[in-house]
Amino acid sequence: MNIIADENMPNAEALFSHLGQVTLVNGRTLTSALVKNADVLLVRSVTKVTEELLAGSAVKFVGSATIGVDHIDLPYLAKASIAFTSAPGCNAEAVADYVFSGLSHLYMTKKQSWLTKKIGIVGYGNVGKTVYQRFAGLGCDVCVYDPFKEMEQSDPNRNAIDDNVRFVGLDDVLACGVICLHAPLTASGDYPTQNMISEQALALIAPGTIIVSAGRGGIIDEPALIERHRQLNGNLHLVMDVWKGEPSINKDLLHIADIATPHIAGYSKQGREKGTLMVYQGLCQYLSKLNSGLSLDKEAVLGETFLSKGWLSHINIQNYGCFEEVLARGIQAVYDVARDDARLRFKYRENTADSTFDWLRKHYVERDEFNTCTVSTDDIKADRLFEAVSFSTDSLHDSLVNHKK
Repeated sequence: MNIIADENMPNAEALFSHLGQVTLVNGRTLTSALVKNADVLLVRSVTKVTEELLAGSAVKFVGSATIGVDHIDLPYLAKASIAFTSAPGCNAEAVADYVFSGLSHLYMTKKQSWLTKKIGIVGYGNVGKTVYQRFAGLGCDVCVYDPFKEMEQSDPNRNAIDDNVRFVGLDDVLACGVICLHAPLTASGDYPTQNMISEQALALIAPGTIIVSAGRGGIIDEPALIERHRQLNGNLHLVMDVWKGEPSINKDLLHIADIATPHIAGYSKQGREKGTLMVYQGLCQYLSKLNSGLSLDKEAVLGETFLSKGWLSHINIQNYGCFEEVLARGIQAVYDVARDDARLRFKYRENTADSTFDWLRKHYVERDEFNTCTVSTDDIKADRLFEAVSFSTDSLHDSLVNHKK
């Protein structure tokens, strides 16, 4: 079996090599000639999987180690009887970590408090739901714009999503102090998201608003966003991970963004490993249906290996400012998004070519997820804050109480 895999899929050779010959390729420059003799194609979001790419090839299975599928021509795969699997939810924790690291950065550098602000989320898929749950766990006032999920919630013939989720219109989300964008990019249908955050929508955004864009580029009208930033005299705080026209990025938007990163919000070590593992599991299920006697690596199928532990396993926090600062310092100890911002700006000072964007992704300095780290505090409220954003806790205050007894 010939397997073509994106070189940025961690553990691809270790997981798939017992199934066939694995060839690692640059996903951005993948061509029909390279996949012509492949039986299995494994990609990430930078590869557009279309009829043009696959026509005349031997490919019978496509796997995408990502949560989104807007880069996959699903109707063509169905027509060509090509099996498909993806990795929904694999990087939800990582993207949520990115959101809270961005907010922590704004607090520590600009004293932009967000815990008491109203939070608006666009998109309630795996990522949006994870982000929502964290904000809700922190006690924030959260609302969501996702007309499809709202319809599901109100449909008596379907399982309710979550009765506690407050779905609202887009205008209500745009009135929030923090706006998190996690919708897929769509150009058609009843609710297309392309340029959804338009000039008219941006006019509703108040001074001091924080926008975190970590879904797909093209959802925001970037020239209109730059103009709105100018109208507000810079009092609009931008955490930008995705860009229209990637790998090309809008240099004018880069200059005004508080945080600018090369589409790496989901690039935690564990998130990327989960993506590869989920695609492997999908391929194993496909092969098992074709050959019931196929012998598979059960350890890998069950996910008992191939997921890394974190480098920083434990943090002890005892000195307090306000709780927002405590949370920010704990978050930044595991992942400070300013690192990725600084690296992007440094590389773009050297070279503004489109290849720089992909170089940063390919040579990303991997980070761990918050859930790989345990926090010890001597305050119950601090514990609850860290737990809400997915840290484990090992409370010092419990041992102090027991010691006093």
